[in-house]
Amino acid sequence: MSHVTSCLNCEENLSPEAKFCSECGQKTDTHRLTLGHFFHEVFHAFTHADKGIFYLIKGLALHPGVVAREYLAGKRKKYFNPFTFFLLLMTVYVLSDTLFQKKKEEAISSAEQFSQMPEGPEKTMNIARYDRGIKVKEFGTKHGNMIAMIAVPYFAFLFWAVYRKRKYNYAEHLTSAVLFIGFSNMVFTLVVFPLASLFGGTIKNMMPLLGLVFQIAYFAWAYNSLLSSKTIGQKLGVFVTSFTGVLLWSILTFTAFAIYIYQSWDFLDFFKRMGGRG
Repeated sequence: MSHVTSCLNCEENLSPEAKFCSECGQKTDTHRLTLGHFFHEVFHAFTHADKGIFYLIKGLALHPGVVAREYLAGKRKKYFNPFTFFLLLMTVYVLSDTLFQKKKEEAISSAEQFSQMPEGPEKTMNIARYDRGIKVKEFGTKHGNMIAMIAVPYFAFLFWAVYRKRKYNYAEHLTSAVLFIGFSNMVFTLVVFPLASLFGGTIKNMMPLLGLVFQIAYFAWAYNSLLSSKTIGQKLGVFVTSFTGVLLWSILTFTAFAIYIYQSWDFLDFFKRMGGRG
């Protein structure tokens, strides 16, 4: 196409030899979109050596601390945008959790149990608790991305508070948490949910626990690299922080759900049922 004299994006005047707008950075040789251009742009966005989402995922799988450290140091064009990455994965996370839910079987089983109970206040209370439990499950399925978003400032604050004497401020810890939590949730999406749906009984109940173990190990590895831990004591300290953070987050989340479901001091029974269910 013929050379344009002003940027089609921001209307900044362009010199005849300019290939990019000096104001907004858009290319000057924009063209009408075709299906060929569309598929090329999609393929390029996901697979380009730099800035592609797969390049970022590979980095987070092999060198998570290096990825975060380089991004915080200013190498922004090298990587796919962390916040776009996080939002994309949160959407996939919710869709995957929804896909692998088995609501009908659980509902039928519970209905059979309730039908065998004698009429009275206890049956009414149990049905009400069951209904609230279904609402909690639905909330977790539909709004799992919201829970993950709340986890980001929580973990960022935890690591900033413990390691505030290091060079990273709270905003930089927020960005690191976006990367690390996004990747760990991707593992839940691609591994934990499918396997939990595929297997039953004890194996199914163990999969979320194994996922949490992975999350603790991954956080410890990633943050040790980000914080450039040298000694065994420093590395152990990061592991303890990761373990405490994940454990406390799990306790807080399940406690909030249990209090809503039981709406009495019997909410502690929620944890007993979790430990004893088959």
